[in-house]
Amino acid sequence: MPSSVLMVALALGVFLMLRAWRRGKRPGQARFACGLTVTSLVVLYLASTPLVARWVAESLERQNPPVDPSTMPVADAIVVLGGSMYATVGPDGTTLLYARHASDRFETAMQAFNAARAPIIAFGGGGTGVPGTPTEGEWNRARAIARGAPADRAIAGPVALYTSDESEGIARVLRERGVKRMILCSSAMHLPRACMNYEKLGFEVTPLPSDFATRGAAEDWSWALLIPRGMALSQVDAGVKEWMGLLGPVR
Repeated sequence: MPSSVLMVALALGVFLMLRAWRRGKRPGQARFACGLTVTSLVVLYLASTPLVARWVAESLERQNPPVDPSTMPVADAIVVLGGSMYATVGPDGTTLLYARHASDRFETAMQAFNAARAPIIAFGGGGTGVPGTPTEGEWNRARAIARGAPADRAIAGPVALYTSDESEGIARVLRERGVKRMILCSSAMHLPRACMNYEKLGFEVTPLPSDFATRGAAEDWSWALLIPRGMALSQVDAGVKEWMGLLGPVR
């Protein structure tokens, strides 16, 4: 990821500069060390600004602009990718399950399901890492049933760690039900790579974006966009990972 690569490059540049200084070399004689340090600092700064983070996110999100879930074309199933379930354990041992970050995936997919866009809704995801808790697919299936989804039409996919094995596991379950066309719901930044995975598995995919990281046409300019933030660097990392997945083998 950019953050780790840049920090390693920065550390290497500083190390080489210190070694050159200890050997009595002037800055002009340590051009590579100085260049690596300065370049790493500049690029790390840029990658930490909301301006660049927004640009990276928009490069992915513009591929699937916002849509009304109730107007989606009819499909055989709605697939909801995991990534929002978390668990925390209190001092008394009580476990609390909750959704954050990508929780809009569930809400957006339920809107499509309640609008009768597909007769089946399937949930993917992994575990929380807390013993005794359900998988995200099982948890979201229970939440969907509590909202009125028929139990025989709500599916929990096998536990997964990555987008690749999540898609393979859900694909096996859906093929048993004769599903060929799906509405795929995920975060807008993640959706291009996710759609590519399911299309490679032979499904006809209609993307349903949710959880947008940008405001689209409502974005405006502000000098605050040039102030570095940790969240911006994290978003750049996430966006670069998605592009790497589109261009090469990323799980």
